[in-house]
Amino acid sequence: LQACSDGGDPPPPTSTTLSGTAATGAPIVGTVTIKDSSSPAKDKTVTIAADGRYTIDVSDLTAPFMMRADGTVGGRSYSLYSAAASADIGGTVNITPLTDLIVANIAGQVAATLYSSGDFSGMTPAALNEAETALQARLQPLLSAVGLDASIDLLRATFNANHSGLDAALDSVRVTVDPTTLQATILNVINNQQIVDNLASQADVTVIDATGVAAGL
Repeated sequence: LQACSDGGDPPPPTSTTLSGTAATGAPIVGTVTIKDSSSPAKDKTVTIAADGRYTIDVSDLTAPFMMRADGTVGGRSYSLYSAAASADIGGTVNITPLTDLIVANIAGQVAATLYSSGDFSGMTPAALNEAETALQARLQPLLSAVGLDASIDLLRATFNANHSGLDAALDSVRVTVDPTTLQATILNVINNQQIVDNLASQADVTVIDATGVAAGL
């Protein structure tokens, strides 16, 4: 007897990586560390490329994950966080001040505290999508001003750290988080108008004033 096949091509290999851009408007010069949900937790660290891109093989890690980008931008030190679910494997997950805020809003606490706790069970696809959508709605005037539309995904959109598109939006805002009050401030650096995001309540809906923001700035 001879074995026979249907003659079809084999399925493409499944990607086992997470990749994205670590930036604050300019690329972060430093490293990305990913921490998984196994017990005890496993982690890996990779160097961020000159263009802000990172890639990590997660084939031996357990989702959900949190990522931390440590480094400098223009001489200023940053530690920014992001998160990914198993559904994100093979795709893009960025690490920016906005992804840090998405994670913090899900957790109801600063992202660094959640990262240290090791309990990432709340980082589900539904929770990540809901928090991203809520933050996007509050920033939509500014996103529109730099040429982005309502379909932009602040967590997962592929972008270049070249001061255009999503990176132009990052250039236009500064996010600061007070770990004592659990309040984040999102400042439009072009006009010095700001909105407040209470991490504990997760009920803020005030939309940012985008006056003065324009594409190409």
